[in-house]
Amino acid sequence: MCEHTKGEIEVRYDILEKDLADKGVNINQVKEKVSKFTVEVPSWIFGPFGGGRFSGYTSPGAARNVFEKFDDAATIHRLTGATPKVSIHVGWDDPDEASFDKIQFSSFGKLREYAENLGLAIGAVNPTCFLEGTHYGSLSASNPETRKRFISHTLVSAEVAAKYATGVLALWVPDGSIYPGQVNMRATQKNLRDSLKEIYHKMPESVLMLIEYKLFEPGTYHTVISDVSVASSLAKSLGDRAGVTVDLGHHPHGVNVEYIVASLIENEMPAGLHFNTRYAADDDHSVEPNIQVFRIFHELVTGRVIGNPDPRKNWSYIIDQCSALENRMHAVLHSVDSLMISYAKALIVDEERLGKYQNENEIIMANRTLIDAFLTDVRPIVQMARLEKELPIDPIRAYVKSGYQERIEKKRQQPSN
Repeated sequence: MCEHTKGEIEVRYDILEKDLADKGVNINQVKEKVSKFTVEVPSWIFGPFGGGRFSGYTSPGAARNVFEKFDDAATIHRLTGATPKVSIHVGWDDPDEASFDKIQFSSFGKLREYAENLGLAIGAVNPTCFLEGTHYGSLSASNPETRKRFISHTLVSAEVAAKYATGVLALWVPDGSIYPGQVNMRATQKNLRDSLKEIYHKMPESVLMLIEYKLFEPGTYHTVISDVSVASSLAKSLGDRAGVTVDLGHHPHGVNVEYIVASLIENEMPAGLHFNTRYAADDDHSVEPNIQVFRIFHELVTGRVIGNPDPRKNWSYIIDQCSALENRMHAVLHSVDSLMISYAKALIVDEERLGKYQNENEIIMANRTLIDAFLTDVRPIVQMARLEKELPIDPIRAYVKSGYQERIEKKRQQPSN
């Protein structure tokens, strides 16, 4: 964002208010909804994970443990007022740093206490099914002992979600194959389904399981949960405490992700969104306020699964990014900013006019109505919402000026070899 004084923002806000009023949009109602927007940040963006595609580079000042990850997340929340929850990976974020098979859910009580002292909460809880021992699968593996191991780990994660977090178990299974004939695909599907059923029936009843899908990685020939149809089928087979996670980077190029979102809403499927930007594959880059993100937010807004007065009807929203080359604090602040802008754009669509053109089959006029909102500069709305909450107008500029980056780089400096 460009730097503006409070007076300049107020002038730009007043001009936009008059323009939107002519289109039947109440800018103050939009601002109120934007001010209440929240999204979870991922613990993993603050640590050393993510350098694989870009050699062994680790962002300067990267958190060395889960407590430093929450320190960084608290800084993001202080600057944006929009990130009160942190999504964790149990295999990476155990406060006691126990070995994988010895992680105890009760250990996370101290993390919740630490988070609360920072004004944060633990959000979605992710079992970590892609670390040691998963070369040939986890919950779908042909080896029953491997399946048993990861069922146990997932149930520990479910207990963490129920007792110390928000009750969301976010599950991504990286199982698959790289050559035809490598595995019996029907057998792996059955193994996975049986594993999920056992987890579902043993996990606390307060927990919602969200099943994530992914086109590939590491299974380049086939992935066990490859698309929304497979994930939805699994969720439906389990029951009403299971749903689907849509990650924006997990699709082939050109896939209409907003239609997937609309379909899940129409079918009343519990769901969540992992926000990021992709150019090639699952890039995990920072979110941009691009037209795809805008169109997705439009479906969320009109589907009433964001900003709903009944929080049970809202989806789970998480930033899922971890590209290693940029400053990660800048990156997550940029994503929060982009999401708030995209949300505001979706809220100013002239829905009455859009519906009229849709009903009259006025194709181009309907399209132009939607695009008109996307092309509108809504930054005065976001800026005014921040001013009223006494937050920085531009969180990234505020972060740069805060000196926090210099302090963590000095404090967390790795000893040279």
